[in-house]
Amino acid sequence: MDRIRNAVTRARQTRETVTQGDVAAAPRPQPSEAPPSVRSAPAEHGDPLNLPSVQCNFDNFARNRIIANEQDPVLNAYRVLRTRVLQRMDAEGWKTIAVVSPGSGAGKTVTAINLAIAISSKAGSRATLVDLDFYRPSVARYLGVTDAPSSLDFFEGKCTVRDVAVRPGLSDVVLLANERVTRRGAEHLTSSRADELINTAVHDFNSRVVIFDMSPLLGCDDTIAFLPKVDCALLVAASGDTRADDLKEAKRILGKTNILGTVLNKAPAAFMPNQYY
Repeated sequence: MDRIRNAVTRARQTRETVTQGDVAAAPRPQPSEAPPSVRSAPAEHGDPLNLPSVQCNFDNFARNRIIANEQDPVLNAYRVLRTRVLQRMDAEGWKTIAVVSPGSGAGKTVTAINLAIAISSKAGSRATLVDLDFYRPSVARYLGVTDAPSSLDFFEGKCTVRDVAVRPGLSDVVLLANERVTRRGAEHLTSSRADELINTAVHDFNSRVVIFDMSPLLGCDDTIAFLPKVDCALLVAASGDTRADDLKEAKRILGKTNILGTVLNKAPAAFMPNQYY
């Protein structure tokens, strides 16, 4: 017993000395440097898509609940989600998925970003992430990207899809961000330009999955207008926040859409299964 007690004491002292409260072997990323688990692999001859690069603010990832490194406690949950999403989409031949929620604050944007990171970290799985929440665009803000063009410029006929697509340095992710607000979202999302965006993202960008971060289902008609153009939807609800009646109404609205599944976000850790792992 004394030997065991001494060994535990030495291990605790070593851990406190090395990590100072952080997870061992998981140094915090330096400013403007991508964590190892999400950093783009250097291409031998540059980016084959020839898209411009932008910088994420990786220092803010943990605060915004974005996957930061291999020791991030949410990483395993998103790996499980990634595997289930890819298995179902591959089986059905689906390429496009809308991430939706009944109302605001459920965490759909965080889910969309983390799902894109998790998918793109799998070899040969390029994910294109598109911010189509024209009421409260947040993808660029959550990633700390300040110099990306706006997808709204494409919908307004000012440029091509390629002109608004960038590489944010997240594994194999293509990003179409937006920081502008419009009340003409439904018009844009039912136009031929929406079809052009989907076709370009799937075929020209060679995306395994195209993820659309959409406006809340109960807040406006943007998402309802766009749903017929996507293969499936992922519904996000927040534990303790999303009302049961709102969730039922959201599922009713999604009646003609292939629902890939429902994500319970912000669940207390004590309720999570497989805590051992």
